[in-house]
Amino acid sequence: MQPSDEELVKRHLSGDLAAFPQLVERYTRPLYNLAFRVTGDRAEAENLTQETFLRAYDALPRSQWDRPFRPWLLQIALNLCRDWLKKKRPIAFADLAATAETEEPDEEWDWPDAAAAPDEELETSEMAAAVHQAVMALPETYRLVVTLRYEEGLAYEEIAQALHLPLNTVRTHLHRAKMLLRRALSDWK
Repeated sequence: MQPSDEELVKRHLSGDLAAFPQLVERYTRPLYNLAFRVTGDRAEAENLTQETFLRAYDALPRSQWDRPFRPWLLQIALNLCRDWLKKKRPIAFADLAATAETEEPDEEWDWPDAAAAPDEELETSEMAAAVHQAVMALPETYRLVVTLRYEEGLAYEEIAQALHLPLNTVRTHLHRAKMLLRRALSDWK
């Protein structure tokens, strides 16, 4: 049985050099996916993921542990993503076409079944690409709520805490995001 996040944090603070790398291994993919959903840029997502771990490592000794580790870590990542968005420069329209042609769908949205027939695999792959594109087209706040709920599996209360939003606002954002996704994917067969 794997140790809990809180146990790993305690071990890290007690001087166990192997504890924090276990947390990094556990949360690299979820943090990367979150950062990628915000930035749409793989290199920036990697940078933001690394910066999240650096800040968490520095803040652990000064932190109060009245909250679970996972939402606290995601909150650090979200704050870094928001800072990145504030600094972001507008993208030229010519760059958008090149990015759309070269960008691959994220692994989290690629659901092909190994036992599926080739035509089913193609259909699943196309659907994954359509879902990825629709999620990336959502406004930032909706995209964050969808990512935290469906990719990270956070409860509404944890999302509210991580985004510093009232619980009903989280529910409203999620409802509106789902409506936009349904509309965007309605033509998909």
